[in-house]
Amino acid sequence: MITLAPLRNRAFVAGLISGVVALLLGRLIINATSMADWLVAPLLVNDSSARADAIVVLGGGVIGDCVPNLNSMRRTVLAARLFRDGRAPILLITGGTSDGSCPVADAMVRFARELGVPDEKMIVERQSRNTWENAERSAPLLRREHVARVLLVTDRLHMRRAAGVFAKQGFGVEPVAVPIYEGQRDNVDMLWAGFREAVALGHYRMRGRIDSTPMTKMADHEPAGRAAGQRGWTDQRKLSNPAGPLVILGASYAGNWGIDEAGGARIVNAGVAGQQSAEILARFDRDVVSVQPRAVLLWGFINDLFAADDLEKSSARVRDIYSQMIAMAREKGIEPILATEITVRPRDGWMDRTQSTVGWMLGKVSYQDRINQRVSALNQWIREIGPREGLLVLDFQGTLADADGRRRREYATDDGSHVTAEGYEALTQYVRPILARHFGATGGRTSDRP
Repeated sequence: MITLAPLRNRAFVAGLISGVVALLLGRLIINATSMADWLVAPLLVNDSSARADAIVVLGGGVIGDCVPNLNSMRRTVLAARLFRDGRAPILLITGGTSDGSCPVADAMVRFARELGVPDEKMIVERQSRNTWENAERSAPLLRREHVARVLLVTDRLHMRRAAGVFAKQGFGVEPVAVPIYEGQRDNVDMLWAGFREAVALGHYRMRGRIDSTPMTKMADHEPAGRAAGQRGWTDQRKLSNPAGPLVILGASYAGNWGIDEAGGARIVNAGVAGQQSAEILARFDRDVVSVQPRAVLLWGFINDLFAADDLEKSSARVRDIYSQMIAMAREKGIEPILATEITVRPRDGWMDRTQSTVGWMLGKVSYQDRINQRVSALNQWIREIGPREGLLVLDFQGTLADADGRRRREYATDDGSHVTAEGYEALTQYVRPILARHFGATGGRTSDRP
Protein backbone atom coordinates (compact mmCIF):
# COMPACT_ATOMS: atom_id res chain seq x y z
CA MET A 1 0.00 0.00 0.00
CA ILE A 2 1.42 3.41 -1.04
CA THR A 3 1.26 6.12 1.60
CA LEU A 4 0.85 9.81 0.67
CA ALA A 5 2.90 11.17 3.58
CA PRO A 6 6.31 10.99 1.82
CA LEU A 7 4.81 12.62 -1.27
CA ARG A 8 3.37 15.42 0.81
CA ASN A 9 6.69 15.91 2.59
CA ARG A 10 8.52 16.03 -0.73
CA ALA A 11 6.01 18.56 -2.11
CA PHE A 12 6.39 20.73 0.97
CA VAL A 13 10.19 20.64 0.78
CA ALA A 14 10.12 21.33 -2.96
CA GLY A 15 7.76 24.25 -2.43
CA LEU A 16 9.91 25.62 0.34
CA ILE A 17 13.06 25.37 -1.75
CA SER A 18 11.30 26.94 -4.74
CA GLY A 19 10.10 29.82 -2.54
CA VAL A 20 13.58 30.46 -1.17
CA VAL A 21 15.10 30.32 -4.68
CA ALA A 22 12.43 32.71 -6.00
CA LEU A 23 13.04 35.07 -3.09
CA LEU A 24 16.81 35.06 -3.61
CA LEU A 25 16.39 35.41 -7.37
CA GLY A 26 13.95 38.32 -6.91
CA ARG A 27 16.34 40.01 -4.53
CA LEU A 28 19.18 39.52 -7.01
CA ILE A 29 17.13 40.97 -9.86
CA ILE A 30 16.04 43.98 -7.79
CA ASN A 31 19.60 44.72 -6.69
CA ALA A 32 21.07 44.17 -10.17
CA THR A 33 18.59 46.32 -12.11
CA SER A 34 17.22 49.88 -11.93
CA MET A 35 13.67 48.67 -11.26
CA ALA A 36 13.69 49.89 -7.65
CA ASP A 37 14.99 53.32 -8.72
CA TRP A 38 12.15 53.62 -11.21
CA LEU A 39 9.54 52.63 -8.62
CA VAL A 40 10.65 55.09 -5.92
CA ALA A 41 11.37 57.97 -8.35
CA PRO A 42 7.95 59.67 -7.78
CA LEU A 43 8.88 60.13 -4.11
CA LEU A 44 12.15 61.93 -4.80
CA VAL A 45 12.70 65.69 -4.55
CA ASN A 46 15.73 67.56 -5.82
CA ASP A 47 17.90 69.38 -3.29
CA SER A 48 17.79 73.16 -3.17
CA SER A 49 20.85 75.41 -3.18
CA ALA A 50 18.99 78.44 -1.77
CA ARG A 51 19.39 80.12 1.60
CA ALA A 52 16.62 80.32 4.17
CA ASP A 53 15.64 81.85 7.52
CA ALA A 54 16.17 78.62 9.50
CA ILE A 55 17.34 75.03 9.15
CA VAL A 56 14.76 72.51 10.39
CA VAL A 57 15.99 68.99 11.16
CA LEU A 58 13.48 66.17 11.64
CA GLY A 59 14.34 63.66 14.35
CA GLY A 60 15.23 60.09 13.46
CA GLY A 61 15.57 57.99 16.60
CA VAL A 62 17.72 57.22 19.65
CA ILE A 63 19.57 54.19 20.94
CA GLY A 64 20.65 53.46 24.49
CA ASP A 65 20.06 56.15 27.09
CA CYS A 66 20.21 59.20 24.82
CA VAL A 67 22.37 58.53 21.75
CA PRO A 68 21.18 59.48 18.25
CA ASN A 69 20.80 56.53 15.89
CA LEU A 70 22.40 56.53 12.44
CA ASN A 71 19.47 58.32 10.79
CA SER A 72 19.57 61.08 13.41
CA MET A 73 23.34 61.37 13.14
CA ARG A 74 23.28 61.68 9.35
CA ARG A 75 20.63 64.39 9.46
CA THR A 76 22.48 66.30 12.19
CA VAL A 77 25.78 66.15 10.29
CA LEU A 78 24.08 67.50 7.15
CA ALA A 79 22.35 70.29 9.12
CA ALA A 80 25.61 71.30 10.85
CA ARG A 81 27.32 71.53 7.46
CA LEU A 82 24.52 73.73 6.11
CA PHE A 83 24.82 75.96 9.18
CA ARG A 84 28.62 76.28 8.79
CA ASP A 85 28.12 77.12 5.10
CA GLY A 86 25.91 80.06 6.12
CA ARG A 87 22.74 78.71 4.50
CA ALA A 88 20.63 79.84 7.50
CA PRO A 89 21.34 81.64 10.80
CA ILE A 90 19.50 79.30 13.20
CA LEU A 91 18.81 75.59 13.51
CA LEU A 92 15.61 74.00 14.85
CA ILE A 93 15.69 70.31 15.79
CA THR A 94 12.32 68.60 16.23
CA GLY A 95 11.47 65.21 17.69
CA GLY A 96 10.01 63.84 20.91
CA THR A 97 9.39 60.39 22.31
CA SER A 98 6.38 58.15 22.76
CA ASP A 99 7.57 56.26 25.86
CA GLY A 100 8.87 59.02 28.13
CA SER A 101 12.53 58.33 27.40
CA CYS A 102 15.06 60.82 26.03
CA PRO A 103 13.50 63.02 23.30
CA VAL A 104 15.15 62.51 19.92
CA ALA A 105 15.74 66.26 19.63
CA ASP A 106 17.80 66.33 22.84
CA ALA A 107 20.09 63.57 21.60
CA MET A 108 20.55 65.36 18.27
CA VAL A 109 21.20 68.72 19.95
CA ARG A 110 24.04 67.20 21.95
CA PHE A 111 25.55 65.81 18.77
CA ALA A 112 25.09 69.13 16.93
CA ARG A 113 26.88 70.84 19.82
CA GLU A 114 29.82 68.45 19.34
CA LEU A 115 29.82 69.37 15.64
CA GLY A 116 30.29 73.03 16.53
CA VAL A 117 26.76 74.49 16.40
CA PRO A 118 26.44 77.05 19.26
CA ASP A 119 23.63 76.57 21.79
CA GLU A 120 22.30 80.08 21.19
CA LYS A 121 21.76 79.22 17.53
CA MET A 122 19.64 76.13 18.25
CA ILE A 123 15.93 75.80 19.02
CA VAL A 124 14.49 72.54 20.33
CA GLU A 125 11.01 71.04 19.87
CA ARG A 126 10.61 68.00 22.16
CA GLN A 127 6.90 67.04 21.94
CA SER A 128 6.27 65.77 18.38
CA ARG A 129 5.91 62.06 17.65
CA ASN A 130 5.39 61.99 13.87
CA THR A 131 5.97 64.05 10.73
CA TRP A 132 2.74 66.05 11.02
CA GLU A 133 3.46 66.93 14.64
CA ASN A 134 7.02 67.88 13.66
CA ALA A 135 5.55 70.65 11.50
CA GLU A 136 2.60 71.57 13.72
CA ARG A 137 4.65 71.94 16.91
CA SER A 138 7.61 73.60 15.19
CA ALA A 139 5.46 76.24 13.48
CA PRO A 140 4.90 78.50 16.55
CA LEU A 141 8.61 78.37 17.42
CA LEU A 142 9.54 79.34 13.86
CA ARG A 143 6.97 82.15 13.73
CA ARG A 144 8.37 83.56 16.96
CA GLU A 145 11.68 83.87 15.12
CA HIS A 146 9.91 85.49 12.11
CA VAL A 147 10.85 82.56 9.87
CA ALA A 148 9.18 82.44 6.45
CA ARG A 149 11.41 79.96 4.62
CA VAL A 150 13.09 76.83 5.98
CA LEU A 151 15.88 74.55 4.84
CA LEU A 152 14.29 71.19 5.60
CA VAL A 153 16.61 68.28 6.46
CA THR A 154 15.43 64.66 6.49
CA ASP A 155 15.99 61.45 4.48
CA ARG A 156 15.36 61.71 0.75
CA LEU A 157 12.51 59.20 0.64
CA HIS A 158 10.80 61.09 3.47
CA MET A 159 11.28 64.57 1.98
CA ARG A 160 8.15 64.87 -0.19
CA ARG A 161 5.82 64.20 2.74
CA ALA A 162 7.90 66.30 5.17
CA ALA A 163 8.05 69.27 2.80
CA GLY A 164 4.31 69.01 2.19
CA VAL A 165 3.37 69.27 5.87
CA PHE A 166 5.67 72.27 6.46
CA ALA A 167 4.22 73.97 3.37
CA LYS A 168 0.77 73.24 4.81
CA GLN A 169 1.80 75.24 7.88
CA GLY A 170 2.55 78.21 5.60
CA PHE A 171 6.33 77.99 5.23
CA GLY A 172 8.40 78.13 2.08
CA VAL A 173 10.44 74.93 1.86
CA GLU A 174 13.97 74.44 0.53
CA PRO A 175 14.65 70.67 0.67
CA VAL A 176 18.12 69.30 1.46
CA ALA A 177 18.04 65.52 2.00
CA VAL A 178 20.34 62.79 3.26
CA PRO A 179 21.14 60.66 0.17
CA ILE A 180 19.37 57.33 -0.20
CA TYR A 181 22.62 55.34 -0.38
CA GLU A 182 23.58 56.57 3.09
CA GLY A 183 20.40 55.28 4.71
CA GLN A 184 19.53 52.14 2.70
CA ARG A 185 21.66 48.97 2.51
CA ASP A 186 20.56 47.95 -1.00
CA ASN A 187 17.79 48.28 -3.56
CA VAL A 188 15.51 45.88 -1.70
CA ASP A 189 15.81 47.93 1.48
CA MET A 190 15.17 51.11 -0.54
CA LEU A 191 12.12 49.57 -2.23
CA TRP A 192 10.59 48.49 1.08
CA ALA A 193 11.22 51.91 2.63
CA GLY A 194 9.69 53.53 -0.46
CA PHE A 195 6.58 51.37 -0.18
CA ARG A 196 6.07 52.35 3.47
CA GLU A 197 6.58 56.01 2.60
CA ALA A 198 4.13 55.87 -0.32
CA VAL A 199 1.45 54.48 2.02
CA ALA A 200 2.17 57.21 4.59
CA LEU A 201 2.10 59.91 1.90
CA GLY A 202 -1.27 58.67 0.65
CA HIS A 203 -2.64 58.70 4.19
CA TYR A 204 -1.47 62.29 4.73
CA ARG A 205 -3.04 63.39 1.47
CA MET A 206 -6.39 61.85 2.41
CA ARG A 207 -6.25 63.67 5.76
CA GLY A 208 -5.51 66.99 4.01
CA ARG A 209 -2.13 67.33 5.72
CA ILE A 210 -0.12 67.91 2.55
CA ASP A 211 0.03 71.31 0.86
CA SER A 212 -1.43 71.20 -2.65
CA THR A 213 1.44 73.31 -4.05
CA PRO A 214 3.36 71.14 -6.54
CA MET A 215 6.80 70.25 -5.23
CA THR A 216 8.43 71.68 -8.34
CA LYS A 217 7.06 75.10 -7.34
CA MET A 218 7.45 74.78 -3.60
CA ALA A 219 10.87 76.42 -3.50
CA ASP A 220 9.40 79.47 -5.26
CA HIS A 221 6.47 79.77 -2.84
CA GLU A 222 6.96 82.56 -0.30
CA PRO A 223 4.26 82.35 2.36
CA ALA A 224 3.59 84.20 5.57
CA GLY A 225 6.33 86.03 7.39
CA ARG A 226 9.46 88.04 7.07
CA ALA A 227 10.73 87.38 3.56
CA ALA A 228 7.45 88.33 1.92
CA GLY A 229 7.21 91.55 3.90
CA GLN A 230 10.71 92.76 3.13
CA ARG A 231 10.39 92.72 -0.63
CA GLY A 232 8.69 94.83 -3.25
CA TRP A 233 6.34 97.70 -2.56
CA THR A 234 7.04 98.16 1.17
CA ASP A 235 9.71 100.80 0.56
CA GLN A 236 9.37 103.49 3.28
CA ARG A 237 9.66 106.23 0.66
CA LYS A 238 6.36 105.16 -0.87
CA LEU A 239 4.41 105.58 2.36
CA SER A 240 2.40 108.78 2.72
CA ASN A 241 2.59 108.67 6.54
CA PRO A 242 5.34 106.30 7.84
CA ALA A 243 4.59 107.36 11.44
CA GLY A 244 0.87 106.68 11.13
CA PRO A 245 -1.19 103.95 12.83
CA LEU A 246 -2.08 100.48 11.60
CA VAL A 247 -5.76 100.09 10.68
CA ILE A 248 -7.30 96.63 11.13
CA LEU A 249 -10.08 96.39 8.53
CA GLY A 250 -12.56 93.55 8.67
CA ALA A 251 -15.69 92.15 10.30
CA SER A 252 -16.42 90.86 13.82
CA TYR A 253 -13.25 88.78 14.13
CA ALA A 254 -11.26 91.98 13.63
CA GLY A 255 -13.67 94.18 15.58
CA ASN A 256 -13.50 92.08 18.75
CA TRP A 257 -9.69 92.09 18.89
CA GLY A 258 -8.61 94.34 21.73
CA ILE A 259 -5.03 94.93 20.56
CA ASP A 260 -4.08 98.62 20.76
CA GLU A 261 -0.38 98.59 19.78
CA ALA A 262 1.96 96.37 17.79
CA GLY A 263 5.43 96.87 16.36
CA GLY A 264 5.54 100.40 17.72
CA ALA A 265 2.42 101.38 15.77
CA ARG A 266 -0.88 102.46 17.30
CA ILE A 267 -3.79 100.24 16.27
CA VAL A 268 -7.05 101.65 14.88
CA ASN A 269 -9.68 98.92 14.86
CA ALA A 270 -12.12 99.23 11.96
CA GLY A 271 -13.87 95.88 12.29
CA VAL A 272 -17.65 95.89 11.89
CA ALA A 273 -19.65 92.79 12.84
CA GLY A 274 -21.57 90.94 10.15
CA GLN A 275 -20.04 92.67 7.14
CA GLN A 276 -19.03 91.01 3.90
CA SER A 277 -16.08 92.09 1.78
CA ALA A 278 -18.20 94.37 -0.47
CA GLU A 279 -19.38 96.32 2.58
CA ILE A 280 -15.81 96.53 3.88
CA LEU A 281 -14.70 97.88 0.50
CA ALA A 282 -17.47 100.49 0.54
CA ARG A 283 -16.11 102.10 3.71
CA PHE A 284 -12.43 101.93 2.75
CA ASP A 285 -12.09 105.68 2.19
CA ARG A 286 -13.96 106.57 5.38
CA ASP A 287 -12.35 104.10 7.76
CA VAL A 288 -8.86 103.77 6.26
CA VAL A 289 -7.84 106.64 3.99
CA SER A 290 -9.22 109.33 6.28
CA VAL A 291 -7.11 108.03 9.20
CA GLN A 292 -3.89 108.51 7.20
CA PRO A 293 -2.36 105.26 8.44
CA ARG A 294 1.03 103.76 7.78
CA ALA A 295 -0.58 100.42 6.88
CA VAL A 296 -3.89 98.59 6.69
CA LEU A 297 -4.36 94.96 7.72
CA LEU A 298 -7.02 93.30 5.54
CA TRP A 299 -8.71 90.55 7.56
CA GLY A 300 -12.29 89.52 7.00
CA PHE A 301 -13.93 87.48 4.26
CA ILE A 302 -15.55 84.77 6.40
CA ASN A 303 -19.05 86.33 6.19
CA ASP A 304 -18.93 86.09 2.39
CA LEU A 305 -18.71 82.31 2.81
CA PHE A 306 -21.27 82.06 5.62
CA ALA A 307 -23.87 83.87 3.48
CA ALA A 308 -22.97 82.24 0.16
CA ASP A 309 -25.40 80.36 -2.05
CA ASP A 310 -22.50 79.61 -4.39
CA LEU A 311 -19.15 79.26 -2.60
CA GLU A 312 -17.15 79.45 -5.83
CA LYS A 313 -18.76 82.74 -6.88
CA SER A 314 -18.32 84.16 -3.39
CA SER A 315 -14.64 83.20 -3.43
CA ALA A 316 -14.16 84.89 -6.80
CA ARG A 317 -15.82 88.03 -5.42
CA VAL A 318 -13.48 88.01 -2.39
CA ARG A 319 -10.41 87.75 -4.63
CA ASP A 320 -11.61 90.65 -6.77
CA ILE A 321 -12.42 92.90 -3.78
CA TYR A 322 -9.14 92.15 -2.03
CA SER A 323 -7.29 93.06 -5.24
CA GLN A 324 -9.22 96.34 -5.36
CA MET A 325 -8.39 97.19 -1.74
CA ILE A 326 -4.70 96.42 -2.29
CA ALA A 327 -4.67 98.76 -5.28
CA MET A 328 -6.58 101.50 -3.40
CA ALA A 329 -4.18 101.34 -0.45
CA ARG A 330 -1.12 101.60 -2.67
CA GLU A 331 -2.60 104.51 -4.58
CA LYS A 332 -2.95 106.41 -1.29
CA GLY A 333 0.55 105.54 -0.04
CA ILE A 334 -0.74 103.03 2.54
CA GLU A 335 0.96 99.66 2.94
CA PRO A 336 -1.47 96.73 2.51
CA ILE A 337 -0.85 93.80 4.88
CA LEU A 338 -2.74 90.54 4.36
CA ALA A 339 -3.94 88.00 6.91
CA THR A 340 -5.17 84.48 6.27
CA GLU A 341 -8.72 83.88 7.45
CA ILE A 342 -9.28 81.60 10.44
CA THR A 343 -11.21 78.37 10.16
CA VAL A 344 -14.23 77.37 12.27
CA ARG A 345 -15.21 74.27 14.23
CA PRO A 346 -18.55 72.53 14.92
CA ARG A 347 -20.74 73.99 17.66
CA ASP A 348 -19.97 72.61 21.08
CA GLY A 349 -23.45 71.41 22.15
CA TRP A 350 -24.08 67.68 22.68
CA MET A 351 -26.68 67.59 19.89
CA ASP A 352 -24.26 69.25 17.47
CA ARG A 353 -21.52 66.78 18.39
CA THR A 354 -23.91 63.85 17.90
CA GLN A 355 -25.02 65.11 14.48
CA SER A 356 -21.40 65.65 13.48
CA THR A 357 -20.46 62.10 14.48
CA VAL A 358 -23.42 60.57 12.64
CA GLY A 359 -22.67 62.64 9.55
CA TRP A 360 -19.05 61.54 9.62
CA MET A 361 -20.12 57.87 9.87
CA LEU A 362 -22.36 58.38 6.82
CA GLY A 363 -19.53 59.99 4.87
CA LYS A 364 -21.09 63.46 4.80
CA VAL A 365 -19.09 66.68 4.91
CA SER A 366 -20.32 69.04 7.62
CA TYR A 367 -21.27 72.66 6.97
CA GLN A 368 -18.25 73.82 8.98
CA ASP A 369 -15.86 71.61 7.03
CA ARG A 370 -17.25 72.89 3.71
CA ILE A 371 -16.61 76.44 4.93
CA ASN A 372 -13.12 75.45 6.06
CA GLN A 373 -12.31 73.93 2.67
CA ARG A 374 -13.19 77.21 0.98
CA VAL A 375 -11.32 79.22 3.63
CA SER A 376 -8.22 77.12 3.04
CA ALA A 377 -8.47 77.62 -0.73
CA LEU A 378 -8.74 81.41 -0.36
CA ASN A 379 -5.92 81.41 2.16
CA GLN A 380 -3.75 79.63 -0.37
CA TRP A 381 -4.51 82.44 -2.82
CA ILE A 382 -3.52 85.00 -0.16
CA ARG A 383 -0.25 83.15 0.50
CA GLU A 384 0.48 83.27 -3.22
CA ILE A 385 -0.54 86.85 -4.02
CA GLY A 386 1.30 88.25 -0.98
CA PRO A 387 4.84 87.33 -2.09
CA ARG A 388 3.97 88.08 -5.71
CA GLU A 389 2.93 91.61 -4.77
CA GLY A 390 5.71 92.09 -2.19
CA LEU A 391 3.31 92.16 0.76
CA LEU A 392 3.59 90.90 4.32
CA VAL A 393 1.23 87.97 5.00
CA LEU A 394 0.24 87.10 8.57
CA ASP A 395 -0.81 83.47 9.00
CA PHE A 396 -3.77 83.67 11.39
CA GLN A 397 -5.13 80.32 10.22
CA GLY A 398 -1.92 78.49 11.13
CA THR A 399 -1.81 80.22 14.50
CA LEU A 400 -5.29 79.11 15.62
CA ALA A 401 -5.84 75.82 13.75
CA ASP A 402 -5.47 72.25 14.99
CA ALA A 403 -3.93 69.29 13.15
CA ASP A 404 -7.08 68.80 11.04
CA GLY A 405 -7.26 72.46 10.00
CA ARG A 406 -10.23 73.31 12.23
CA ARG A 407 -10.04 76.00 14.88
CA ARG A 408 -8.58 74.71 18.14
CA ARG A 409 -11.25 74.19 20.78
CA GLU A 410 -9.73 76.67 23.22
CA TYR A 411 -9.73 79.39 20.55
CA ALA A 412 -13.43 79.09 19.58
CA THR A 413 -16.55 80.12 21.49
CA ASP A 414 -19.48 77.70 21.77
CA ASP A 415 -20.83 78.78 18.38
CA GLY A 416 -17.64 77.43 16.77
CA SER A 417 -17.02 80.71 14.98
CA HIS A 418 -16.12 83.64 17.21
CA VAL A 419 -12.74 83.93 18.90
CA THR A 420 -12.12 83.44 22.61
CA ALA A 421 -9.89 85.65 24.73
CA GLU A 422 -7.24 82.94 24.53
CA GLY A 423 -7.45 83.04 20.75
CA TYR A 424 -6.94 86.79 20.61
CA GLU A 425 -4.03 86.49 23.01
CA ALA A 426 -2.42 83.90 20.71
CA LEU A 427 -2.87 86.24 17.73
CA THR A 428 -1.40 89.15 19.69
CA GLN A 429 1.64 87.14 20.74
CA TYR A 430 2.07 86.03 17.12
CA VAL A 431 1.82 89.42 15.39
CA ARG A 432 3.74 91.66 17.77
CA PRO A 433 7.28 90.38 17.08
CA ILE A 434 6.59 90.10 13.34
CA LEU A 435 5.29 93.68 13.08
CA ALA A 436 8.10 94.94 15.32
CA ARG A 437 10.63 93.59 12.87
CA HIS A 438 8.62 94.61 9.82
CA PHE A 439 8.06 98.20 10.98
CA GLY A 440 11.67 98.52 12.07
CA ALA A 441 10.94 98.65 15.81
CA THR A 442 13.13 96.90 18.37
CA GLY A 443 12.11 93.33 19.14
CA GLY A 444 13.80 90.71 21.28
CA ARG A 445 14.37 87.11 20.27
CA THR A 446 12.55 84.51 22.28
CA SER A 447 12.70 80.77 21.67
CA ASP A 448 13.03 77.37 23.27
CA ARG A 449 16.76 76.88 23.63
CA PRO A 450 18.73 73.75 24.52
